[in-house]
Amino acid sequence: MAITISPDHGSTAGGTLVTITGPGLSGTFAVRFGTESATDIVQVSPTQVTARSPAGSGVVGVTVTTPGGTSAPVPFFYVGPPVLTHLSSTSGPLAGGNTITVNGTALSTATSVAFGPNSATPTVLSDSQLSVTVPTGNAAGPVVVRVTTAGGPSNGLTYTYVGVPTVTALAPPSGPVSGGTIFTITGTQLASAGVTFNGVAATGISVNPAGTVLTGVTPAGVAGNVPVVVTTPGGSATVPGGYTYILPVLPALYVANLTSGTVSVINRASNRVIATIPVEKNPTGVAVSPQGSRAYVANQGADTVSVIDTATNTVVATIAVDSNPTGVAFSPDGNRAYVTNLTSDTVSVIDTATDTVIASIIVPPQPSGMAVSPNGNRAYATNLTAGTVSVINTVTNTVIASITVGALPFSVAFSPDGTHAYVANQGTNTISVIDTAASTVIATIAVDALPFSVAVGPDGTRAYVANQGANTISVIDTATNTVSATITVNTNPRGVAVSPDGAYVYVSNLSPSTVSVISTATNAVIGTITTETNPRGVATL
Repeated sequence: MAITISPDHGSTAGGTLVTITGPGLSGTFAVRFGTESATDIVQVSPTQVTARSPAGSGVVGVTVTTPGGTSAPVPFFYVGPPVLTHLSSTSGPLAGGNTITVNGTALSTATSVAFGPNSATPTVLSDSQLSVTVPTGNAAGPVVVRVTTAGGPSNGLTYTYVGVPTVTALAPPSGPVSGGTIFTITGTQLASAGVTFNGVAATGISVNPAGTVLTGVTPAGVAGNVPVVVTTPGGSATVPGGYTYILPVLPALYVANLTSGTVSVINRASNRVIATIPVEKNPTGVAVSPQGSRAYVANQGADTVSVIDTATNTVVATIAVDSNPTGVAFSPDGNRAYVTNLTSDTVSVIDTATDTVIASIIVPPQPSGMAVSPNGNRAYATNLTAGTVSVINTVTNTVIASITVGALPFSVAFSPDGTHAYVANQGTNTISVIDTAASTVIATIAVDALPFSVAVGPDGTRAYVANQGANTISVIDTATNTVSATITVNTNPRGVAVSPDGAYVYVSNLSPSTVSVISTATNAVIGTITTETNPRGVATL
């Protein structure tokens, strides 16, 4: 009696349902795998019987016994369960569709690969390797991968489904073409991310455990705006607005020329005017962003703010504000600019990413000077005819305190640590020193006639006051709150700024139209630069 069996292999644990075919199988009462009896014998027809294999190993002969006798044995191969060792990729997109390789042993009879509750049919590459297209996952997170073969199910390995990343913000939005800027990207599903700037990979990537904050270092690039792409095993996301590479700029001084409607750009290394930028009518205050990429100019006669690209020294935007904008200051992160509007009694808050006014804060009459604390939590506006300083909460854009100072306060500056603010009072020829924690005046310093503006050096040890009525600069020792030196400059000094390294002070003089350069080491004027008509505000880069 000759028989055939299908399949001719099965698990060493037994339980494989085989079909036995051959003539004369009626009345089958025994099926044996070697010496072991099969179970669940079913007579399907006179020529066909099904049975379940017992446990076993190796190769055994299968026989069928009927009233007519016992068949000749046919081989049955016992197959051990597969063992998985590793996956070629342990994570991928939630949508699936990516192909991975499964490595292990005893894989040649694989029929399915399960990824959690979902399965896929593999392609057998060898007894030690399968190729499989990952099915769609039910949710982001880990699942167990198992392979089923004739030998049964395998051990499990972990595969993680990853959701598509999202990106909400990139800070800072710009930096030098040389690269090396530390950046932060916020979003979701950022784990295992790589970041490219115009196709070039960033370095030093790290992601917080929640996958919501990514930091890295920008690669070198070319000047201009470039796309930034975040890529994870779950997919890719493009950063809104991209990133702007900025050409290196010379150390510069920006001077607002009131009557000529221009801004003079002075190379501070050579003390020469290198550009003259037309803005709008009566520019007064000027400030340079912390990143150095923009200068904002308050145009008092046009009720606008001109935005200057410092890399090209061109006006790239014009922002309408309230009437007679006078002072301008940036938040430490450069995301906001604050502008005092002298005759509308308001402070305009500008979103520098969009160059739009997002708030208008009502303050007492004739706000003029503007400064933002080093931690960015407070903005101070001097109120000229009210004799006060308004303290603004920059989170809520509301006035939370009013500090009485001297008469006709025109300008204000913070110490580098933010613990003190210095207010120039034209009406009393004094400087008010404010304790910012208590919002109280703790000292009043007599200076020369009509102090117009004040600036504090980067180390906080000196403050410099431009006295327009006396044609002098008062140097204040901030440790003792006393005047330690008086420096004579040209007529009607108005604006004053200190270089970032603290080595020089720059003073704009209305008549003649010049900028005096003072050495802080000697408290002496070491240079005079001619500008256009009636220079007012000054700011350093």
